[in-house]
Amino acid sequence: MQRWKRRGTWVRLGGLFACYLLLPALIRAAIRLVNASDLGMMAFILLLFIAFPLITVALAAWDGIWEGFTVLWTFLPLLFFIVPMLIFYNESALIYGIAYSLLAVTANKIGSLFHSKSHSANSLRES
Repeated sequence: MQRWKRRGTWVRLGGLFACYLLLPALIRAAIRLVNASDLGMMAFILLLFIAFPLITVALAAWDGIWEGFTVLWTFLPLLFFIVPMLIFYNESALIYGIAYSLLAVTANKIGSLFHSKSHSANSLRES
């Protein structure tokens, strides 16, 4: 099976995109209910510096362990971060998307070191 057709990677990447969109939306809704703009700014900063990097690293490493290394983790976290950047942040937050992509490709590569490759019983081994 080709690497691009595996569902597990696409599910994890979809989860990353959902986290990038849903977490800021939930925080913005909570800010409007409480009317605390200072708390909201701190929450958005915590998302940028703690939550998003942790989620990105966890999903990329998980995918590396289960599926092996893939090039998708080099550019898709940045691409996925552009939409919430335009909605919730400004263009100065683009550097964080680049950092998330670097974290993702590093975590995916480290996770792929622990990926166990299954051997087919139908093919002959070279000696």
